[in-house]
This record gives sequence, C-alpha cells and structure tokens, in this order.
Amino acid sequence: MKTDTMNRVFRYIVTSCFLVLAACGSSPAVHYYALEATGNYVAQDDEGSPVMAVGGFRMPEYLNRSQFVTRGSGAEIIVDDVNRWAEPLDDAIHRVLATNLDILLESMVVVAYPAAAITEADYRLIGRFDGFVSGPDGRVDLRVQWAITGPDGTVLLPARRARFESQAANPDDPGSIAQAMSDVLAQYSRAVAAEVESIGLAQAR
Repeated sequence: MKTDTMNRVFRYIVTSCFLVLAACGSSPAVHYYALEATGNYVAQDDEGSPVMAVGGFRMPEYLNRSQFVTRGSGAEIIVDDVNRWAEPLDDAIHRVLATNLDILLESMVVVAYPAAAITEADYRLIGRFDGFVSGPDGRVDLRVQWAITGPDGTVLLPARRARFESQAANPDDPGSIAQAMSDVLAQYSRAVAAEVESIGLAQAR
C-alpha cells in the first residue's frame, strides 16, 4: 500500500514537471508586418529623365530594431516582441518613399538608399526622422527634417521641418498601426513631390 502511494506521488510530480516545462517552452506566435507604398505601378522612364536619390535618412536609434515600437504615457517607449517588421524599418522607409515618389513624379527616376549611395543622381533627398511612432490612442506622428541637394551638395531646396499625422482605425491592431504609418509616409511623399514640381526639378535634362 505504501509503495502504491509513493508511485502515485512520483507520477504526479513527473507529470507536473512536464506540464511546467511545456508551458515554459511555448511562446506567443510572432506576427510580421510591412509598410506599403501607395501603389506598385511605375511608368517607363524616358531617356534623359532626371534622377533623384532618396536617403539616407537618419532615424532615432530606438526605432532601429525589428520589434514594433510605440509610445506609452509620458516618455515611456514600449517595445513589442510579438509584433515585428518583416524587413528593417530603415530599409522599408526608404523603399516606400522612393516608390511613392517614382509614382508621383512621372518624369523623374527615383532610387532608394542604399542603392542611392552609389548612384549618380541629379538630386538627393536627405533628412532625418525625429519621430515615427504611434501613441496609446493609435495616432501615428511623423516629424521629419528634410532638404534637397544637387550632385555637388548645393542646396536646391532649403532645409525645412514638417509634421504628418494619421489615425489607426484600430489602436489595438498592429496591422492598423502599420497602415497608418504607411499613410503618413504617403502624405510626406506628396509634400515632397509638390515641392519638387514647384521649383522645376522634375524636368527632363
């Protein structure tokens, strides 16, 4: 009788240990998201079209990670290990900006960093993101400093600051936040395109 009791206790302990180990070994599924351009269609560029290189743009170091980053209350920065970017955020921003501008500026060839760093370009869009995060309410805030220079570094469009905002449809949905982030990049792209056209840069050489 005593032996049977000890065996039952032993089996209970072993089973409990397996359950604890199984619980410790499991983790929430990781979800991946991507920033999206306003479209995929890019018109055939004419020979002699001016070339604009996008980047490199500098970003706050706290965004230089694969995880989603959002703002909490006050100065709190929240890093989400479960929801992540499908590509480095730095690469995604340059890709989306270049694609958007290539669509908006039909007479211009637009290339993205890092390819832009080795491309002979007529113009270069440079700048810095001072913020590119969503708050607790799902509002995405993009604050950017930017300018356009010529191939020799001559300033063609003086440095300026701009701010763009977009509200995520569902503040608790990372996919909705990613869409809002794509939207503020689209707003910024349209602002750049308007400036480029206003000073006559998008003209064939």
